[in-house]
Amino acid sequence: MVRCCAAALLLSALFACLHDGVHGGQYTNPVVNEQCPDPGAILVEDGVYYVATTSQGNSDAFPIRASKDLVNWSIVSYVFPDAHKPKWAATDFWAPEIHRVKDHYVVYFAARDTTGMLCVGVGVSSKVTGPFEDPLGHPLVRNSTVGNIDPTIYIDPASNTPYLFWKEDGNGRVPPEPHTPIWVQRLSDNGTALEGTKHMTIWNDLPWEGNLVEAPWVIHRHGYYYLFYSANAFYNGSYAVGVARSTDLLSGYVKQKTPVLKSNNIWIGPGHCSVVPLPSSSDDYVIIYHSWHVGRVGGPSNNRVLMLDSIHWSDDWPVVHDGTPSTTPQRD
Repeated sequence: MVRCCAAALLLSALFACLHDGVHGGQYTNPVVNEQCPDPGAILVEDGVYYVATTSQGNSDAFPIRASKDLVNWSIVSYVFPDAHKPKWAATDFWAPEIHRVKDHYVVYFAARDTTGMLCVGVGVSSKVTGPFEDPLGHPLVRNSTVGNIDPTIYIDPASNTPYLFWKEDGNGRVPPEPHTPIWVQRLSDNGTALEGTKHMTIWNDLPWEGNLVEAPWVIHRHGYYYLFYSANAFYNGSYAVGVARSTDLLSGYVKQKTPVLKSNNIWIGPGHCSVVPLPSSSDDYVIIYHSWHVGRVGGPSNNRVLMLDSIHWSDDWPVVHDGTPSTTPQRD
């Protein structure tokens, strides 16, 4: 309970300092009431947050929004303006994440190649706002029989070595595979090539997860690696966020048995999250994710909007609000 109160006070103090007088010290979800699927967020050195989101087949791929307070966001650029798109990537630009690797920024994303296969791609830039360029001329991860999506990386602070996590998209096959593993594999120092062998971290083995797990995100706290993930069908109320933890980055993950974030009577299918620290603390985090509004799931506007909630901790497990998206004004 002490950690709960401390985290809430820190979040309140952050927003009060950065955003005093604009919202009267409060915000209410969603923080962006526009199409923002699969948000990949980063906090950079100057205290600004950036979030890149899925763009499907739009001419400019992956809008990048910026915010100083986690509440007010504006589009500042695109990861791949039309002229900068990788030549191998044909359509379905999904789930981008921008990460700092050494002295540059690297974006990881999924897209279909010219054969229709979903692949993991990579781009590099000297600036977090891009534009990003394809350093390889081909996908970073491609399998001729099954798609691969939802990349994220974690940089081990002890060795400064980056590791790629991603989902094998077995549920997208016909017929679907019964299990969809999330893999991890070491990356080169510059983050643009795979090294060594891949390791399976988790797969869908809990009843609530349905036929898939996806959208990994990893943080380290108090001796544990926490692997946040989403599971079940993104297009209905079964979609939710789960978490597993381990003392070893590559294996041994133990899942919390129930979702850490699931639907309520206003917000449906919360998921595909980023977990980022508050700038004033390396031990307090917020969760940025998308959700459908009830009654608008897969409707004409197809909007999965941008959501924000604080994370608390109980017995070294994360707790998000009351286990569902917040629906009332929150202290900013």
